[in-house]
Amino acid sequence: MSTIMKAAFLQELGRLEIRDTARPEPGPGEVLVRVRACGICGSDLRSFRHGHHALRLPAILGHEISGEVAALGAGVTGLLVGQHVALTPAVSCGHCDACLNGHPNRCPDLLSIGENLPGGLAEYVLAPARSLEGGFLLPVPAEVSDDAASLVEPLSCILNGQELAGIGLGDNVVVIGLGPVGCMHIAVARQRGAQRIIASDVSAERLRRAHPFGADAYLDGSQQDIVAAVREMTAGQGADVVIVACPSGQAQVQAVQMAALGGRISLFGGLPKDKPVIPLDANLVHYRELRITGAFGMTSRHVRMALQLAAKGFIDTRHLVTHHFPLDEAAQAFEAAADSASLRVIVNPAL
Repeated sequence: MSTIMKAAFLQELGRLEIRDTARPEPGPGEVLVRVRACGICGSDLRSFRHGHHALRLPAILGHEISGEVAALGAGVTGLLVGQHVALTPAVSCGHCDACLNGHPNRCPDLLSIGENLPGGLAEYVLAPARSLEGGFLLPVPAEVSDDAASLVEPLSCILNGQELAGIGLGDNVVVIGLGPVGCMHIAVARQRGAQRIIASDVSAERLRRAHPFGADAYLDGSQQDIVAAVREMTAGQGADVVIVACPSGQAQVQAVQMAALGGRISLFGGLPKDKPVIPLDANLVHYRELRITGAFGMTSRHVRMALQLAAKGFIDTRHLVTHHFPLDEAAQAFEAAADSASLRVIVNPAL
């Protein structure tokens, strides 16, 4: 195995450079993964365009990773070279109160592959010992494709978000933002027993691509008042749960306005760092007893659940994955990911 690998480096904001670099060597407890699929998500796009507080350029992005074990560090057990694995980005400390209480995604010393650790837009990525110890690197069943395994990461985040929002039997659920994450939110809400799912976006193309995921109604936010539409569809009651799966402050405001009495609102998509503040009608929150929750990352339990769902064919890559690119075309992959005509774009460094 060569000691050199190719990687896509974010040299400066908006510019990737494919170049050779030293292939990492796994130390004690570490695992070297040969990357077979790495998805590009909205947070990657934000980091690519605007940076991230944890990024130090040049940096290797990419945190939705599947691949195969290339080498094992000393002391690693339970894995074999050549084994198919899914790697999620969280690298928590393992000993703080948040970690010990089962919430490693809230770890104050959280590191993340693709941010402050080299990511998956490379031929190889190093999984730290904490990835394996914390349950964030897992073997993948043979029936799960490379693409589906890379989508275990966003699916596990969705499971966390919907658990926090308490979606259950009989709920009227609205999903605003129909990128690949919003589409998976539809599927998960249906599995959790939602009675009616209303999906909304401002892109006609995104609305079209979201139809196979089976929402009961689709609203074009660029053409209609979605708050009024949701209230009409729910006999004036509003939505029990509203999931904002896009980086839109306006959508977050609309979520509060369309929520029913006792409704829950999940702010699943982060806002641009230069526009993080929204006008909030606090009286609506107060008098309607609304609950607004954030959703960030996942726990190892959610990763295991997502992998189990993937093994049962829950991740519909036929409709979720719209583009594939080799590593040498990573820049074109980011262009495709920024286009509303796409859903999930995947880079396959092994091509």
